[in-house]
Amino acid sequence: MAIDLDRIPSTYLQDYHPEVGDSFKAMRQAIATGPLDYETCEYIVIASFAQAGFEEPLKIHVTRMLNRGTPIANVKHAVEVTLGATTPLFAVVRALRWIDEAVAENAKA
Repeated sequence: MAIDLDRIPSTYLQDYHPEVGDSFKAMRQAIATGPLDYETCEYIVIASFAQAGFEEPLKIHVTRMLNRGTPIANVKHAVEVTLGATTPLFAVVRALRWIDEAVAENAKA
């Protein structure tokens, strides 16, 4: 099943506690005003989720990149770059599989 970008965790937070949801959005918007472009930030976020082992958020951000037309090889490389630095082999391979799953899920949608 493809990731529903309308029902991501921040949406659940917004529904549960609107004030906290608004604050979270404001924080993310403030971070986005930094000097890095959107795509670079997404690569960092995806690599961080891969390293932490967070499947759903990784797939959400991969889906965003797919929707922008980003080459999937670029997304995979962002994960691969962490190999041996901050992420062990099994975590990198697991994340690469999740990326493949996200691509397949979005192809069906």
